[in-house]
Amino acid sequence: MTYNGVIFDFNGTLFFDTKYHVLAWNEISMELCGRQVTEEIMDKEISGVPNAEVVLRMKPSLTRAEAEEYSRKKEELYRGFVQSAPGGEHLVKGAAELFDWLRENDIPFTIASASIIENIEFFIRYFHLDHWLDPAMIVYDDGSYQDKISMFEEAKKRIHADQILIFEDSLSGIKCAQEIGADVIALETQSLMHIYKDYPCVIHTMKDFTDIIPFLREMRAFQ
Repeated sequence: MTYNGVIFDFNGTLFFDTKYHVLAWNEISMELCGRQVTEEIMDKEISGVPNAEVVLRMKPSLTRAEAEEYSRKKEELYRGFVQSAPGGEHLVKGAAELFDWLRENDIPFTIASASIIENIEFFIRYFHLDHWLDPAMIVYDDGSYQDKISMFEEAKKRIHADQILIFEDSLSGIKCAQEIGADVIALETQSLMHIYKDYPCVIHTMKDFTDIIPFLREMRAFQ
């Protein structure tokens, strides 16, 4: 299989931030339904799902407007936790080198994230993402996407590619990637490793991006 474009999930893939999401979602969940949020719940039920949908699952009686307000509140909590990290945060090891390599080889790529615009703008500033790609190419949760399927389809259009390789960490994202016929390089998440065998779209797993360029070269992923 050869590809003519790459899509990256962001949270948990390019930036290992699960602990900050767990902290933020836990505060929201305890307020809405009194349920603790763990990393396992994050992996299996929350990651890759648009925020408002997560909020409505926690408390279905909320209106859409109320769900959106809780979504914004959760992300404000999240950004605060990220900014307070001792020594600051950075992209996953090897990600910047992979971005450079994709650009040098004229391979189109973008990000498709379930994050809202306030987070995307924060990530662009914090990680200098505009060094590698036009921010207008990033697909994010603007309220018009039901799930990652529609996000991935929009991302494909923006980079003018049809044979896609996707980097993902969430089970919901992997399911959506398989639905659109894309292949996936998945993060080695302990709670999901035993599940990957059920998804033939997962062609490789990784702890970070340090071995990805040699892997892509060896498989001749881009002809």
